[in-house]
Amino acid sequence: MTDWDTEEWTYAAKQLIEWVASVDSQQPLLLMFRHSHREILHTYEDTMGQGLTELGKRVSVELGRKIPTTRKVHIFLSVVPRCVETAEAISEGFSAEGGEIVDMDGIATLIGPEYTDRAVWNNLHPNGENVTEFVNQWAGGEYEGIEPFDEFSVRLMDDTVKRLVNVKDNMMHLHVTHDLAMMCTKRILFNRPLTRKDRVPFLGGLGITVNDGKPILFTAGETTILDPSL
Repeated sequence: MTDWDTEEWTYAAKQLIEWVASVDSQQPLLLMFRHSHREILHTYEDTMGQGLTELGKRVSVELGRKIPTTRKVHIFLSVVPRCVETAEAISEGFSAEGGEIVDMDGIATLIGPEYTDRAVWNNLHPNGENVTEFVNQWAGGEYEGIEPFDEFSVRLMDDTVKRLVNVKDNMMHLHVTHDLAMMCTKRILFNRPLTRKDRVPFLGGLGITVNDGKPILFTAGETTILDPSL
């Protein structure tokens, strides 16, 4: 038995891997993962600087080993240490199984929105317990000193879903990000306010493929056809 088998929080990652295996290997694919296991964050400085635990690194390598190697992978990531370490560990496991990583690129939107007043982060607990409420309030225009949610949404979709839709082969785009960008993505794709149940565990996330020009979302064990105009 490995950490992948014994850690309860890996259930969401397992669902994603099972779904990937069911998708036609000729279809392009997007995976978006929250970073792997870390210690509890207590301050804003923690949110920008903390990396993974050794457990988090081991499970990320195991995740990489589980990803089917039928597609080349381009990794996009937040450059915050825990996301970098997650991406590197996934790459290590994937490559060990014969998979090909074509590139790894940092993307600012996977860190989060632009802001002009650091005090806005006083509304978001450093460990993210209220992230769904924060995103809903931000989308509702309740905060100043932060990029408008609608503007961030456009940039985030351009960097993720629209990039996938424009792919002409069966490339896999693998994204490693944080609670905040993950919940923003879900809010956009679901087109509704978030609930606490929408939050994902470490290495949880979502997948998107394109079939006959239609983007199809997989998350929390369910598939949904998305609006192609996203």
